[in-house]
Amino acid sequence: MIKVNKNSLPQALPLKQYEPKPYDEEAAKKYVESLEKLLPLLDEMKNVVKVMQAKGEELKALQQRVAARLKS
Repeated sequence: MIKVNKNSLPQALPLKQYEPKPYDEEAAKKYVESLEKLLPLLDEMKNVVKVMQAKGEELKALQQRVAARLKS
């Protein structure tokens, strides 16, 4: 069994009291604007994923055709 010297263990630090920051309307507007700028990019990424999934299905079908021809 391992003996532990309790004095060598780090002591818990006292918790800091939470102080809510005052609401900054200008910062909130900038945040919303930045999110709105990202929406078109998100739509484009969704389109890219759909295209990649379609290409993946095409590749699977091609692999199956090639495998079938090699077997025959």
